[in-house]
Amino acid sequence: MDDIEDMIGEEELDRATVSSVRTPMVAPKPHFQSAATNSTASSSTCGDCETKEPSVPGTQLIWIKTYGCSHNVSDSEYMQGVLASYGYRFTQDPDAAQLWLLNSCTVKDPSQAAFMHLAVKGRRQNKAVVVAGCVPQADRHLKGLEEVSIVGIQQVDRVVEVVEETLKGHTVRLLSKNRLPELDLPKIRKNPMVEIIPLSTGCLGACTYCKTRHARGKLGSYTPEAIVSRAQNVINEGVTELWLSSEDTGAYGIDINTDLPTLMRKLLEVVPDGVMLRVGMTNPPYILDHLDAVAEVLNHDRVYSFLHVPVQSGSDDVLLAMNREYTAGEFKRVADELLTKVPGLTLATDIICGFPSETEEHFDETMELVEKYRFHIMNISQFYPRPGTPAAKMKRVPTQVVKNRSRKLTKLFETFEPYIHLVDTTQKVWVNTEVSDDKKYTVAHTKNYTKVLLPRDDSLIGCSAEVRVLTAARFHITGEVISRSQPATVAAAAIREQIRTEAAAAMVMDMDTATAMTTLMITIMIMKRVVTTAKVVVVGAKAGRAARLVVMERAAAVNAVALVALATLVASAAFVTTRLLTRK
Repeated sequence: MDDIEDMIGEEELDRATVSSVRTPMVAPKPHFQSAATNSTASSSTCGDCETKEPSVPGTQLIWIKTYGCSHNVSDSEYMQGVLASYGYRFTQDPDAAQLWLLNSCTVKDPSQAAFMHLAVKGRRQNKAVVVAGCVPQADRHLKGLEEVSIVGIQQVDRVVEVVEETLKGHTVRLLSKNRLPELDLPKIRKNPMVEIIPLSTGCLGACTYCKTRHARGKLGSYTPEAIVSRAQNVINEGVTELWLSSEDTGAYGIDINTDLPTLMRKLLEVVPDGVMLRVGMTNPPYILDHLDAVAEVLNHDRVYSFLHVPVQSGSDDVLLAMNREYTAGEFKRVADELLTKVPGLTLATDIICGFPSETEEHFDETMELVEKYRFHIMNISQFYPRPGTPAAKMKRVPTQVVKNRSRKLTKLFETFEPYIHLVDTTQKVWVNTEVSDDKKYTVAHTKNYTKVLLPRDDSLIGCSAEVRVLTAARFHITGEVISRSQPATVAAAAIREQIRTEAAAAMVMDMDTATAMTTLMITIMIMKRVVTTAKVVVVGAKAGRAARLVVMERAAAVNAVALVALATLVASAAFVTTRLLTRK
């Protein structure tokens, strides 16, 4: 097993090249390649596994899969941006890729299991595999990761080194901690108008069930100046939403003598009208002393009135066993004050069902808390013991009991109708590039981040609008546009026009393909008619000698029609095939 720190020393790196990676704020638009256009590759071996090593470095196809939180999404966007700036290309087809880059999450067992399955599958398929995220960082010796390379969560800016060595057939690991990657790296955003800015990495807590602390380590905050600079730069690139992400945004700045409200005020000095901020998850202990300041920020017209505050349990006994460092009463104080001081606030939370030592009485306390606050958004999880955590050694609640409690809580949650009162009201909404899964609706969000479905209209991209609410469903509302603004910035308008142009081109392609398919069907019908006519001619020919001349004339006509139909059939088939192969 090679260690990249030994194989590539700091003094050997080309600093001019490395610094050039950080010059552009946004990498070139990702080039997604189809399997049909793969570059040729020669093979080299690593142990019993064969890896691909094309003759031209930096041109290989990479498939990226991300699990977990918005911080992980941001890390993947950074890694893709850095790799793209070195010439690497990307594919959405894992079979077409020479290398798989898998960004993992260790919060829940199912997501880790899915990640591990992919890592093993990739090696069995002779793919070069690089893994990132919290799973390998927390346990580099985990079974199944023996033959894959690892890039640490605080080393995402050096992903190119790991990828290059992996493609050469080496298995390398870069896992140094206690450093913060640069914020000014190139990035390819999943949503070109949404920038996820990590405020910090790590946390101050020591929850008995959580393995993220093992991976992310102690709290390390970026300076307000670095965050504000990043925000200004991405706004100039067309971003209209800034998501402030961290393992615990409420703890931001404690290690550098500042705090979240101070950072927010500095950001709001540079964020223009039409650009919105969204605050990420915060635990109760670290905002208890700043509730007035937090409420002031959430009331600002350029900040979504939305906050994710996990409670995990309504029982003080269970919270103590979890080592959550607050009581149910302290959570209620946070919730009550913010709901009072921030009209319309959306308060999201998390609940763990069946934590070790949870009794029916403890669970009833959780049910009562949920009934009281009727959360708009609630993430319900069954307890999963994470290896290496104190909770993994605790006596577990029977599995069936845990499932029953989860179902009971879910059933209660599904009875809530948080948006019914919005019907027939007028709401201001903000639109980025998000569309519904069926592509029929433009997705917008209200001031308190309620999801709004509007009839598909790409001209709304980057704009705010006034909408009338028509209907309310469990997790969203629908509406119609009454009026709209212009895009928030010139750069946002440019992104909108680019997306509209691409959508129009795709629509033309779809129409052309439909036309070709119609031509193909007509040609097939003609061929069927020709065959039928030929059969009639053959039957007529048997009538006697007098009919042969007529038969010959008809046969010649049939042959001519058949040739034309066949030529049309071939041309149509070629046209349809070309359209399908060139579809982006």
